[in-house]
Amino acid sequence: MAIVVEEDKKGPSLMSIGIWVALIVVIGYATYYVFFKEPEVVDVFIPTDSAFENIGRLSKINRLDPDILKSPAFKSISNGSYITVPSAGRSGRVNPFSPF
Repeated sequence: MAIVVEEDKKGPSLMSIGIWVALIVVIGYATYYVFFKEPEVVDVFIPTDSAFENIGRLSKINRLDPDILKSPAFKSISNGSYITVPSAGRSGRVNPFSPF
C-alpha cells in the first residue's frame, strides 16, 4: 500500500494579493512617467539685438593692445596669487602594521 501525502490546498493569502497589487501599481506609475507624461518645457529667451551688437564689436578686434598689459589693473590681476601652493603633509603612520 502506498502512502500519499498532500498539502491542503488553500486560496491565495491576503499578503500575496497585496504584494501583487502593489507591484502592478508601481509598474503602472513607472510606465506612465516614462512613456506618457509630458516633460516640462524650459523657456528659452532669444537675446535682443543689443546683445548681438556687443558680440559684433568683439568680433572686430584684430589684435590685443599692448598698453593694456602695462595697466595697473591688469598687473594687479596677473601678479595676484590666488592659489596657494599646498604644503607636504604627513599621511599615514610610519609603520602601518603596528598596533594602535
